[in-house]
Amino acid sequence: MRSGLLAFVRFLAAFALLAAVILSPRVARAGGSVTITDASPKEEEGKWKLKMTMNFGAVPPTAHIPMNFEFTPTVLYERSLTDQSPKTPILIKKPLQSQPAINESMDVGFSDASGKLFNITKFDFVIRRDHGFEAGEYNLVITRTSDGTKMGSSMKITLQGDNEIVDRRAMVFSGEKKEPKKADAADPKKDETPSGDTGNTGAGGPGEGEVGDVPPVETPPATPPKQGGCGCRVADPRSNLSDGAFGLALVAGIAVLAERRRRRCPSVQSN
Repeated sequence: MRSGLLAFVRFLAAFALLAAVILSPRVARAGGSVTITDASPKEEEGKWKLKMTMNFGAVPPTAHIPMNFEFTPTVLYERSLTDQSPKTPILIKKPLQSQPAINESMDVGFSDASGKLFNITKFDFVIRRDHGFEAGEYNLVITRTSDGTKMGSSMKITLQGDNEIVDRRAMVFSGEKKEPKKADAADPKKDETPSGDTGNTGAGGPGEGEVGDVPPVETPPATPPKQGGCGCRVADPRSNLSDGAFGLALVAGIAVLAERRRRRCPSVQSN
């Protein structure tokens, strides 16, 4: 009785082991595989092209299978200007951690124009800068959208290209010395005397070519006054004649008057 039970248990164990051996390759092939012709593509006009060959593992149920392509940044290729290289940017590979992944979706076709299905297909996957990609290294994982099954293993992708330049030079805060301002050329406006200013004046009034508010001094007439007049000249009290000039004019007028009276009245001299 015990021997029969022991034989039955051994039979079940062998069957289970055989089933695992037979079914395990099918499970492995169910996820399929993905290979990339060039895992380090060069940038062309702001985009990179990955040429892929995908093996679904079996004939897919439909002609197009939705796939999710998850790119996780691991290294950023930074071009920097430094104090050691202030004019020519140098490449700095900056390791990244805990970066959010960039997800791209694509329907992968497994059929030809006639509609016949195939388990292997070739296609090009395009990566663009305007989708958030930069030159650097990424970890790529491809999964089926329908059931989340991973297609093959994760792959390392290197996107070659020139990122924007980052200025990491030390900032200089010392102020620059300004050059002294050169003297301006003679400005005619600067040479003009303001309307309210008085020019250099002496006892005889402003000099030649000078501007002032004092009116010019009136000198005695060169010709004798008309007969019958006193010959003197009354000064205008509003004028600004100096005392010396007024005195000279008064003395000259009295002398001329006395001389004329002497000529007109000779009898006074004879007496």
